[in-house]
Amino acid sequence: MTTADATQARSSPGNSGGWQTIGHAAARLYLRRAHEAGRVAHAYLITGPDQVGKRTLAMDLARLVNCTPAQDMFGDDAPPPCGSCAPCDRISRNVHADIKVIDPHTPIRGLSSGTRESTPEQDAARTLISIGHIREMQHDVSLNPFEGGRRVVIFDGADRMSPDGAGWNALLKTLEEPPEKVVIVLLAPSADSLPQTVVSRCQLIELHAVPNEEIERGLIERGGADPETAAQLARLAGGCPGRAFAALNDETTLDRYRQAVLRVLVTSAGDVEERFRYANEMAREFGRNRELVSRELELWTSIWRDILLLKHGAADSVANITWTGSLSDAAAAVNADDPRQAIEAIAKAADGLRRNGMPRVVLEVLMLELPVIPPEIVEAIELGEADEPSDGGWDDPAS
Repeated sequence: MTTADATQARSSPGNSGGWQTIGHAAARLYLRRAHEAGRVAHAYLITGPDQVGKRTLAMDLARLVNCTPAQDMFGDDAPPPCGSCAPCDRISRNVHADIKVIDPHTPIRGLSSGTRESTPEQDAARTLISIGHIREMQHDVSLNPFEGGRRVVIFDGADRMSPDGAGWNALLKTLEEPPEKVVIVLLAPSADSLPQTVVSRCQLIELHAVPNEEIERGLIERGGADPETAAQLARLAGGCPGRAFAALNDETTLDRYRQAVLRVLVTSAGDVEERFRYANEMAREFGRNRELVSRELELWTSIWRDILLLKHGAADSVANITWTGSLSDAAAAVNADDPRQAIEAIAKAADGLRRNGMPRVVLEVLMLELPVIPPEIVEAIELGEADEPSDGGWDDPAS
């Protein structure tokens, strides 16, 4: 294969070569320069919203530190991660022995026997990263890399550590005395969600919303989306490429999203009793799936942001473009300061939930503080524009 052929193969839609992270050019440059200078840190903390690209960037880092020179194939035009050598390929297929991703649902094996010590049912029900996960990690990183240059351990959802403190203490010990040839990567919504003692021992990389244009281009070039679909999904993604690709790969996602938007609009037009019923449902759901409630609040923010934009004539920046008519009517009906107050109230509620406030109280206060959208606006929505909410409970608005 010639260099030109290889370059074309790496840049073709759907090809897995090179960096997989969409956007975040500064973060990618920072990691590449650290690798070139031989100064890759022993621990990183990557923060940002859900599906903004934290896990993808962590996997890119794993490829970066394990990529073997592919000079025989690509010459000097293939700096790591090349995406085509054996280690890059194995990491992309999640079969590399030295790369491990740990989240609350990761199976726990018995260290003495090497056999699984947790059942699939226990793994599926687990909501926190346990001390068992940390002990297993400590055992693994005490060994030399099996097939690559460095072991990389990624904690996806590091903020969901068991609250008894044992896991944090064990992890902190590893961070204080890091083994050679090991990189530990923590993924979390924010640095504030982890103990400061842990944060201070990591290199912090903060990821922020990716511009719509970059997400749209990624959907077209990597996902094969048509331009119209790419434009719509990029707007709905709220700066998070993972959401856009999830919607592209799941035909039911847009239907669930429409149901969630209608659920929010119906609640916004409801009386106090209906709003409190919604708050109680959200509080119950929070005990089962915090991420779903977080995304529901993000949807509230998105809708009131669109109302704010429409109030000031900025229709071109609306995210929920299929609902522009109803949201324009809402913008005309509410007071000038209502959208700002709504967005501030939602942000306060989200912060209260992150700080372990009582979910029912936090959400009931939110329902009291949110402005009311006139019921006739919701009643006028044609069923052809969006599906009625199902009676079967909650769907993830951003899945």
